[in-house]
Amino acid sequence: MLSCALLVLLTAVADPPSSQDIHITVGADGFTAVLSSAMPGARSGAFSGSLSLNGSPSEIPVTGTAQASVERLRITVKVKYRDVPEDWANRFRIGDFDYRLRGRVGGVRNIDWWGTKRYDQVEADTTENAASGFVKLGSIVLTQLTRSESAARAQVTVQNPLSFPLKIASTRYELSAKGREVGYGSTKNMILQPAQNILDLPIEVDNGKLLAAASTALRSGGKVDGHLQGTLVIRLPGGYIDVPLDLSGRFALPK
Repeated sequence: MLSCALLVLLTAVADPPSSQDIHITVGADGFTAVLSSAMPGARSGAFSGSLSLNGSPSEIPVTGTAQASVERLRITVKVKYRDVPEDWANRFRIGDFDYRLRGRVGGVRNIDWWGTKRYDQVEADTTENAASGFVKLGSIVLTQLTRSESAARAQVTVQNPLSFPLKIASTRYELSAKGREVGYGSTKNMILQPAQNILDLPIEVDNGKLLAAASTALRSGGKVDGHLQGTLVIRLPGGYIDVPLDLSGRFALPK
């Protein structure tokens, strides 16, 4: 997303669509994008310009650096999640995306880069603390424990770093204890407000499987190592995005 904002010349230069290579690094508060393209005679310098996605009229200002080497120019910019317009999300497509980066390098060279990329054509990685910052397991509580049936509830904290709400179409998840599946659950139609959200996820527990997996802890009223895995499905006008859940923690058993 962020890699569209840094190039310029005295005369506007338009490059062929999709001629740029794109690399994106996802961070905790934003993403860094690096766009590179063949450009003989280009020089390194500061970049300032604008970035837009999927033909949106909503452009955001971006600044960064441009580095020239071996007749290529590489532009690096960073975008804060809170600056991403809602219209970009509303224009989301499952298979690919359009981008346009316009601006100036060193205040003198005009750049106009645009194109269409499939997601599998974009190199992407995640910083060490990014994934853990978005989704965290708050607690798993065994709410009911009898000889005939049991139930549990997990609280998952989800950080929505965007400035607009997101719709969760559904969640599906399984609870494991001691490496053995002991329960499952699902929800539908929730909203992720901007900033921090706490999702309350009910879990149906299989008594026999729970007893087999955690009999010692059950007898002593202790705690059991739990593992919550599943999928959170975000619904956008252009399609659905699956967000994996893979969280570990301990849940207390009622005495």
